[in-house]
Formats: sequence, C-alpha cells, structure tokens
Amino acid sequence: MNCKRFLFFIIFIATFFSCSDDSDVVVPRNLQQYVDGNSNLEIDDLIACAANAKGNTNLNYIFYYPESGATDIRYYETADVNANEKDYSNYRRETLPQEDVFGGKLARFSRSSKTETWCLVTYVREGKLHISNPIRLKNATKSTEYSSEVDIDYATTLEPKFTWKDGTIDENVIYFQVISDEENNFISGTYTEEKTFKFYDTSNVDLNINTTKPKDLVEDEVYNFTLMGVSKDNWVNLIIERQFIPRSLEEYIAVNTDKTIETARAFAGNANGNKETTYIYYYPVADAFDFRYYETEDATVDKTDFSKYRRKNLTSTPALGNKFRRFSNNSSKEVWCLVTFIAGDKLYVSKPIRTKNKTKTTEWKSEVTIDDSETLKPRFTWTDGTFAENVKYLQIFTKKDKTFLSGTYTKEKTFKYYDTSNVVENLNKNTPPAFVLDDENSFTLFGLSDDNWVNLVIQKTFIVQ
Repeated sequence: MNCKRFLFFIIFIATFFSCSDDSDVVVPRNLQQYVDGNSNLEIDDLIACAANAKGNTNLNYIFYYPESGATDIRYYETADVNANEKDYSNYRRETLPQEDVFGGKLARFSRSSKTETWCLVTYVREGKLHISNPIRLKNATKSTEYSSEVDIDYATTLEPKFTWKDGTIDENVIYFQVISDEENNFISGTYTEEKTFKFYDTSNVDLNINTTKPKDLVEDEVYNFTLMGVSKDNWVNLIIERQFIPRSLEEYIAVNTDKTIETARAFAGNANGNKETTYIYYYPVADAFDFRYYETEDATVDKTDFSKYRRKNLTSTPALGNKFRRFSNNSSKEVWCLVTFIAGDKLYVSKPIRTKNKTKTTEWKSEVTIDDSETLKPRFTWTDGTFAENVKYLQIFTKKDKTFLSGTYTKEKTFKYYDTSNVVENLNKNTPPAFVLDDENSFTLFGLSDDNWVNLVIQKTFIVQ
C-alpha cells in the first residue's frame, strides 16, 4: 500500500513539472529581460539625473520627472562603473526609498552607498515603457558642489533674470532651473544650455516641463530658485539654491507712504569662530512687528540706494536679555544690509550695516579689567582687539538667568555701573536695578565701527563684590 502511494506521488510530481513550463511567470533578472518581457510596449525616454546629498558623498539622489499617469517606477544599476552602460543586461533592479520633490512635480530615489556605478530609471505610461538615459554616479570622484551664488537682475520686478557660473567641475552641458514657492511647491521647470534664464521668457529654453504657462509671481512673496548643472552623462556637478523675494526696499517703502520713517538701531558681527554665520542684532521698540532683513547683492553698491536692497526671509529670535532681537544669516558673503520693522504709524529702517565676515572677522574675547573698589559699582575697562576702528561701545549687563539689567553706549573704553557721566546713548528708560552682593552676572561688550560692524565682542561672567 505504501509503495502504491509513493509511486502515485512520483507520477504527480513528474506530471506537475512537465506541465508547468508553459505557464511559469519568468521574473526578469535584469533590465534587458524586463524589456523583452514587455515587448508589447513602445520604448520611450524619460528625464532623470543624479547628485550626491549636500555634504554627504555616501548618499545619492536619483531625480526623475514622473509624467502624469506614470506607474511601475523602477531603479536599475550596474555592478560597477566598468560595465557597458548601453547593455541593458548589465542592469539589475534595486529597491530604494522614494520621495516627492517640489510638491510631487519631480521625485527621487535615495541610494546609500559610496560605490560609483551606472544607473537609470524606468516607468510605464500610456502603453509605453519609458527608460532614462544612463546616469554615471560620481559621488566620490566628482562630488556635487552646492552653492547659493547666482546673480538676480530685477529690471522688471516680477520678471527676474538669473545668471550663474559653473562651479569647480566645468563639464555641464545643460542647466535645469526650478522656481518654487516658500514651501518648495513647483511653479516652473525649464532647461537651458546658456547660463541664464529670465522668468518667464522661453526664448532660450531648450526643454520645458511646464504643461501650462506658470502663474505670474507676486510682489513681496517668498520664492526659491534651484539650479542643477548637468553633465552629458547626467551627473549633477552643481546645485545652486537661492531664495528670492520680488520687491526691493525702495518699493517696500513706497507702499508704506502712510507711515513716518524712523531710524532703527541695528548692528552685525560674526558668530564666535564662524565666518559663515552673521548675527544681525536690532533693538525693537514697543509693539513692533513685521521684522525684516534686507541685503544688497554685494558690497560694491551705493549703500544709500534702497533699490539695491532685497529682502531675505530670515527668522529672528530674542537676544541680549530679550532687549534685542537677532537674525542669523548663514552666509559669508560681504554685503550691505539693514533691518526694518513697523510700530504704530511708523516704519523703522536701520542705518546700513557693512558686513565684513572675511576681511575683518569679529574677534571674540573675555579679557576685561574689573575694578571693584567701590562696592556694587564695578568699573569695566577694556582695550580694542585686532581692528582698532571702533567709534563706540555697547555694554549689556544681564543676570545669571539672562534677565536684562542695563544697556549703554560709550565712546570711551570704560564704563562704571550706575555712572552715566560718559554715556553717549542710553537704552535704560529707568534707573537700572542695583547689583546684589555675591550675585553672578554677565557683561557683554560690542565694539562698533562707523558702518555698524562689530569688530570686537567681550563676554565676561563676574561675581558682584
């Protein structure tokens, strides 16, 4: 009986395998097999390129343009860069995470690997199999350069013209420009072979992914300009990212003619040990709002020409015992800048500030002489740092918990607490509170040049004697 059952099992297995050849679904092991298995589909192209992440050559982004209705989106790559990139049998499918870019107008795969290779993207749409041109990943040998350097000409406020230069790798054959809103939602996407593009002038546009004409820009709205410089093998050598706001300071003042212009107090200096970050301090009056930061394209312009100042959308935070506020600008480019805000029926505009991140970097010190000979009334005396160009000095006193105590300006390099005999400007509306014996407090001094740049910062914690 057992023998019969065994014989029946053998016959069943043999029959199963002999009948399965014609009905098996063959899983394609490479791109060529995938193409052969979809021979009923017409082959078409698609737009794709790749770049490494900013500051990370072990992470590659493979960007592609998924036309409406695209399905079965796939990523393929070769084993190494020595494979023949034109031979589809060398490409194996890899499963990578995907995410939308520019509000879903584009998308990208994220590839975590330092290995360079050839890759491409495919998808199916309307009876066609779309296959991108091969992309040569160069994250190790020619890593993508990130920059914010682009000239923006506002000959017409709502038709800015963008002009740029190649970066370190001068191998770009085409440039992809994207205009997006503050949240990076897509507005326009174009390709040019020239290093310039004017919104929205298509006279030099070689490829356009806009299905309809983009809406006009709106004055005083925040926009983003993104550029990719792409080589002939579809590697992105250069990415430029720059925020822009189509309205000058001159135009902003013109729409506020119902307000009286007043002067705001502001100055700027480097972050401690960091030329790439500028702190812009300003003193807001009561009930102030709509805090704005403006800057010029460079430091060669006329500082009094407000048509040259453009708003940059920076966030400000409380500083110096909450008596001041501070913008942080992550740029080492030297410019003229200023701050504006509104309070009541007045528009406050600060005097122009000449940033000097590279040429006269702010010096941060802690050396100050403290004379405690008079109880609760210490005298602070200091010397200039490397750049002896200070025309006045701001002294700020705060408690250990950062509570503001006093703010004064002197032209002399000395100040005695509670003594205003040499004070030239006073931030205190009332007499400052007296020091408390043995309390820990902080002294901060800013040495200011006549163009409102901070040459010197002294910070010192002291115990009241």
